[in-house]
Amino acid sequence: MVEKPQIVKDGKKTALYIIAVVLVLAVFKLAESVLLPLIISFFIFLLFNPMLNRMEKMKIPRYLGVLIVMVLLLVGLFVAGWFFFFSIDRLVQRLPMYIRRFSVIDIWLSEKLNLDSGTSFLSILNFDWAGIILSSLSSLSGRAISVVSRAGLIYIFVLFLLLERQSLIPKLKVAIPNGKGMKVAVMFERVNRQISRYLLLKTVISLATGVLFYLSCLATGLDFALIWGVLAFIFNFIPSIGSIIITALTMVMALLQFFPNWANILYVAILMISIQMVLGNILDPRIQGIQLNLSPFIILTSLTLWGYIWGVAGMFLAVPIMSILQIVFANVKSLKPFAVLVGSGRSYRKVLAQEQKRNKEKARRQDEREKRKEARIKHAHEHDDTESPA
Repeated sequence: MVEKPQIVKDGKKTALYIIAVVLVLAVFKLAESVLLPLIISFFIFLLFNPMLNRMEKMKIPRYLGVLIVMVLLLVGLFVAGWFFFFSIDRLVQRLPMYIRRFSVIDIWLSEKLNLDSGTSFLSILNFDWAGIILSSLSSLSGRAISVVSRAGLIYIFVLFLLLERQSLIPKLKVAIPNGKGMKVAVMFERVNRQISRYLLLKTVISLATGVLFYLSCLATGLDFALIWGVLAFIFNFIPSIGSIIITALTMVMALLQFFPNWANILYVAILMISIQMVLGNILDPRIQGIQLNLSPFIILTSLTLWGYIWGVAGMFLAVPIMSILQIVFANVKSLKPFAVLVGSGRSYRKVLAQEQKRNKEKARRQDEREKRKEARIKHAHEHDDTESPA
């Protein structure tokens, strides 16, 4: 029987991997209502896990520590709900004023473009901006019940994850046979440590971004300073795209509020862009690179992919999910090439540099041995010449 060429076997294996990935992504898309709250609760668990570890070191009882975390989480949910309805209320109150301001800008654009009298710029674009704003507000209000029910489900998931955190590792060791349970437990510990550190540092930088946005809005007199600060904090969890969105929104607000005072609009733009340049382009990439070791291209690709699967929530979760997948790939022999592909290459460049250094050292030692050998041979010939009779 003729054996199939290796290239055919490799091609079939690759095709099976691709089919498996497509099927898994389809399951994630179809089971969003169950999987999304579960994964969000898992990341919240990882965020609070270091706090519980610190409490245990302080001799605080385990159940009391869980109670403290759940109370903090409940307060956070109430604050988030209050902030949502507060923001909608403030926006609805000032919406007529912003509609008038928008009309002024529309007239100015029409004059600059020399349009016919009575013809507005937005009417040419066939853009019903007022209808879009009102429909967006009504859809947000309509989804509030769904968000509340999902938040309650996440809260319950987090509670049970925290209660079972100490028994999870022993269960993995016992449940998985042939000594692989220890490997899975080590992999889980690495995920726990890496993602917890990333979420903590990302939260600190996002908080700094929100505070700076809030202070900048106060300094320039931009409306909704608190709202912009909180939104900057939230959107900063979306790499690259989030900072662009929040900066663009604040600039649109500055245009609506300060037009035709271009100086104030420019001040707002300079401040917001400067904040994002310093925090978003210097500190954030260092965190994503050092803590997660992910390729920037993979980060942007994962944002697109998970944004398509789970919408805005998927964009928030994209980077941590890819980091977990990279750790899994690195610990499964057949998937290690994928871990190399999604990585930033920093660790592998170090390995290659060390290997090149070892090869150079080996070549240098080989040259020294060859030179010593040649010297011994030359010395032997000279010795033979001196001892030979004249």
